[in-house]
Amino acid sequence: MFFKLVRKNGRKTRRENGIFFFSLIVSVIAFYIFLSLENQDVIHFLKTMESDAVQKLLDLLPLFYGVSLFLLFFLVYFSGLYQLERRRYEFGVFLMLGMKRSRLFLLLLAEDIWNSLTALAVGIPIAVFLSEMISMITSKAVGLGIIGHHFTFSSEAVLLTAAGFAGIKLAAFALLSGRMVRREILEYFQDHEEEAGNDAGRVRSILSPAAGLVCLGAAYFSAISGSAWMSIVSMGRTVIIGTVGMFLVFYGLGPFLERFWKGKKKGLGIFTARQLTEQASLQWKPLVISSLLFLAAFCFLGYGIAAANTLSEQSAFHGADFTFVGERGKSEETLERIEAILESTGAGAYLEEPYEMRIALVFTDAIPMDEEDEEMRSYVHDVDFSRLIAAAARLEDPKERQNLESDLTYYEDPYLITLSAYNQLLQAGGKEPITLGEQEIALYKNTQSTGALEQILASGPEVQIDGTAYQVYDTVCTEPVVADRLITLANAIIVPDELFEKLKSPSEDSYWNLMLKSSYVEEMGLMQAVSTVNELLADSDLEYESYLQSMGRQLFYHVASAYLTIYLAVIFFVIANTVLSVQFLMHQRRTGERVRILSFLGAGYEMLCQAAGQQVRWYFLIPLTAAVINSIFGLPSLITGVSGSQMAGGSLSFLISGFLVIACVFVLEYVYMKAVIRLNNRHLLSLVRPAEGRQENL
Repeated sequence: MFFKLVRKNGRKTRRENGIFFFSLIVSVIAFYIFLSLENQDVIHFLKTMESDAVQKLLDLLPLFYGVSLFLLFFLVYFSGLYQLERRRYEFGVFLMLGMKRSRLFLLLLAEDIWNSLTALAVGIPIAVFLSEMISMITSKAVGLGIIGHHFTFSSEAVLLTAAGFAGIKLAAFALLSGRMVRREILEYFQDHEEEAGNDAGRVRSILSPAAGLVCLGAAYFSAISGSAWMSIVSMGRTVIIGTVGMFLVFYGLGPFLERFWKGKKKGLGIFTARQLTEQASLQWKPLVISSLLFLAAFCFLGYGIAAANTLSEQSAFHGADFTFVGERGKSEETLERIEAILESTGAGAYLEEPYEMRIALVFTDAIPMDEEDEEMRSYVHDVDFSRLIAAAARLEDPKERQNLESDLTYYEDPYLITLSAYNQLLQAGGKEPITLGEQEIALYKNTQSTGALEQILASGPEVQIDGTAYQVYDTVCTEPVVADRLITLANAIIVPDELFEKLKSPSEDSYWNLMLKSSYVEEMGLMQAVSTVNELLADSDLEYESYLQSMGRQLFYHVASAYLTIYLAVIFFVIANTVLSVQFLMHQRRTGERVRILSFLGAGYEMLCQAAGQQVRWYFLIPLTAAVINSIFGLPSLITGVSGSQMAGGSLSFLISGFLVIACVFVLEYVYMKAVIRLNNRHLLSLVRPAEGRQENL
């Protein structure tokens, strides 16, 4: 009988409180996917290239696990609080009929364990399925292909999910049920007294929102200007100011809503407005907390989805999948040796024809040199960028002016890149080659931020090399010249091959770039193709690097940021909705007598449900609207701060992806609202029926 009652009550609780049971299942799914991160195909693959970085990420998982348990405790506590409060009369009847308090405690414990096991039984299979789908989609997106996927089931993740879930459930249950069973029997049948608000007068209605808006404005300015990311102190200051601003604005929200809804007399408009005003005045702290959680969820989810979208793009241009080091002054011999090894290992079948990348340093008077070494001094040239530096000095932005003046001084001791080699690089990467005249050069800069430099190049400035004026190409070249980091050129000059021969020093370096055949990449995926060729060349004595290192490094940052931010966003989103749902439903139960009076006065069930639906929508939309407004400033700041200024060119796509995600979240929010409306309608029905019965008796 006891266990039959447990199963019956558990089934009834899940049916009548589906929104909270759904939240628990989502939490279980998020836990498993996060804890099984180590088994993801991409993580396995990254371990072969970025093992230290991946291990540091995995070492952080216990910390995130603990933080997640702490946050989810509040979700479980608030959902359990509502479920127990709504069953007070039932518990009172059990005690009146002679059930011992210890027996009631065991009944509640058994129900909680049964519902927890049910949530785990439903959530774990879904989590395993979603984890495999995520792994397969990610593998396909990054170029591993479906053949790179292997099914995995993490028993450790299941055990940790079950243990963590059980721990927070038991902790919340101990607090809630302990307080419940210690009540006197009479208290189970008494309605809660309505909360009394305090009138703070003009301070609350005017000064508090005004001060809050000032604080929010200061936080917005700090976020958009970028000063918030200058240091941990400035970031903490911005967050604190913004949070204080939110609390001040919501503290004065009740009186503002009272004036906003003044005059709404249609149907139960006055009742609806006063209910909302009372809730906003009494529950302004939960509203602030929910809005901040929504803000964090929007920013994290927007950034995480945007970062995940870049996994398949591999947005960084590359014109070399492999780069081999050539011997100085022995280009032909090096080429023959490379081709022989490629043929003997079988790697040549997957690669296009190699092309040479020639790079040399220009000797100038600024370079210390032995004056007695006449042969070396014959290679010294005079490079004058003074006209470009003068043009940079006329820029209006002081920060851009200072940075550009400093950068241009490095061009006076430049490296040279041959035009023919650079054009082969562009063609290999699918771009159009550039054309330079005999008296024309181009500037190379290893960064994506070139706006200020191209601004002064548009005026057609010239530079002097050995007294001869050379026109500067109006576009800055930024494509990496090798597969990864074999050489790093911060600044260089691209010159015609004839000029290169005149200016080069004996320190010329030679590199041979090769691209994978497009047919092989389409068949295997880029990462699988590069890995295969790497395996064929593993035993050769060639000194080379592959694009896999660069790609793996970028991939690690994207995967780590996508997984962690999306995971935290889901947790914050579920907790925020649970807090709002519980606070609204608890307030409705406290003010149930008002509904009985309205029903006795003639308000029908449908009219009351319509008024309650309006209350739910407004109650959810108030913190949501504040979160969306804050995310307009918070999301761009997060993208700029985390991605860095070098991502400025791609931040628009990040923003578009982020705000599209926020729009999609509103669909889920609508589902939550409908669920709360449905739960509240059941409560209204229980209140209206007795009133309708009394009216019939009259």
